[in-house]
Amino acid sequence: MEATPRGRHTPRSFSAGDISLVTVSYRDDLDLARELCRSVDTYLEPGAEHVLIVPRCDVAMFATLAAEHRRIVAVEDVLPRGYVKLPAPRHVRLGPFHRRIREIWASPVGIVRGWIVQQIVKMSAPAFTDREIVVFADSDIVLVAPLTVDRLTNGPCVRLYRLPGATADLPTHVGWHSVSARLLGLEQRGYLGSDYIGNLITWRRSNILLLQQRLAEVAGRRWDKEVARQSDFSEYILYGIFADLVLDEASGHDRTSEDLVHAGWFYDLHTPAGLEDFVHGFRPGQVGVAIQSTEAFALDERRELVRRIVSEAARAGEPRG
Repeated sequence: MEATPRGRHTPRSFSAGDISLVTVSYRDDLDLARELCRSVDTYLEPGAEHVLIVPRCDVAMFATLAAEHRRIVAVEDVLPRGYVKLPAPRHVRLGPFHRRIREIWASPVGIVRGWIVQQIVKMSAPAFTDREIVVFADSDIVLVAPLTVDRLTNGPCVRLYRLPGATADLPTHVGWHSVSARLLGLEQRGYLGSDYIGNLITWRRSNILLLQQRLAEVAGRRWDKEVARQSDFSEYILYGIFADLVLDEASGHDRTSEDLVHAGWFYDLHTPAGLEDFVHGFRPGQVGVAIQSTEAFALDERRELVRRIVSEAARAGEPRG
């Protein structure tokens, strides 16, 4: 097939006014979103915006988080046409079995899980922001150091988190690579060399538009309809492969393996030893802490963990940010 036009980005300098920090959330994560917003109010560089995207039925619950630099946007106003959120229980309990159901949606191609819709929302970023640097921050992150334009760019290039060789032995991730290759019209050869999943993941708006175009060209239909048909999928891997292997040097990205967030998913947080390793694992240059929303910590326990991490980093003399 004919390749997506690649035209190189015109070299330019970036400012905080080019940054859009994007959080996709919902009512069950409201308390975590409040914690994130408090940290954003302290540490996000002035001039950057924060866009909080939630289902329309949850907008009123999140309204108090609106601010001069923060917009509350309904998911339904972001998605391409044809998506309707369906009524469904938020929790299912059968004896000892308990599962939290995020959302279920009707789409132009049938029923779609909320997890897939959330990824389509992220890939729809040009519909809700005109800023070039799009940074995704989940509700379960808190900033603990300044997030500034110099942490997200290198001269005229925007950072692209890429970890060569990581997760090559995980069947789920290999499957995500295969799906991404198929969606992009690339040769099917399994794992494609690097992992792109992390926290505070940074994309370029102009590249998202090119990605949408590429998906539509390959599928012969609206890009989101092809994504909605996938049962297992990673938007971060899809964008990473597109920027890294399709656009290549024309992506306007600076590849880096530096993780800006100290993430709890690398530790066994269910044991005292694992918790201590997490408390002492913060590294220079990191600006955030992530404790997954699925971890069974009360809000006060999360705050205490973050406080200990920051205190330990300060005691060890590690500069933050």
